[in-house]
Amino acid sequence: MAQVAFLAHCLLNQNAKTLGGAKTPAVWEPVIDILLERGWVIRQMPCPELAFGGVRRFWWVREQADTPLFREHCRRLARTVAATMQPHVSAGDDVVMIGIDSSPTMGVSFQPSSTTWGGEPNIGADDTTMVDGEGIFLEELRAELESRDLPMPRRTGIRHWFPDYDPAEEHARLVELLENA
Repeated sequence: MAQVAFLAHCLLNQNAKTLGGAKTPAVWEPVIDILLERGWVIRQMPCPELAFGGVRRFWWVREQADTPLFREHCRRLARTVAATMQPHVSAGDDVVMIGIDSSPTMGVSFQPSSTTWGGEPNIGADDTTMVDGEGIFLEELRAELESRDLPMPRRTGIRHWFPDYDPAEEHARLVELLENA
């Protein structure tokens, strides 16, 4: 039995984030290091935002991303990810998923929200808040997995963009995720 971690694209390529969004020049080492130390196979999920808006896009909140066109884009990507997960699940592999809890698409437990954000990206006062819930891509992935009678993997979200980010808490959460097969 293999141990397979499906990761948000930007954990393996911080440069996929919007301009100024990368916390490191390459990979998010705290996640990668713990997976490699424990022998997990890493599978990179596509970045819905990068694939849709390109490298010169602005960052956005759920209310901006939640459109019929973007959801269809996420459904196409979710079919690919589900098809990649399916052989692992069928083989009895231990499958987990690690998303980004500040993303309107890859958020696992939290996502950014603002009812006033729109138009010019120079928003002035930022009223963005983190709200409970899965991001749009994860909602579409859940639906695709259900249509294939596959379970949603155990998962957690990286919170490195939270103002009160605690590396020790995140490490403990990742260890718990990886050890609770």
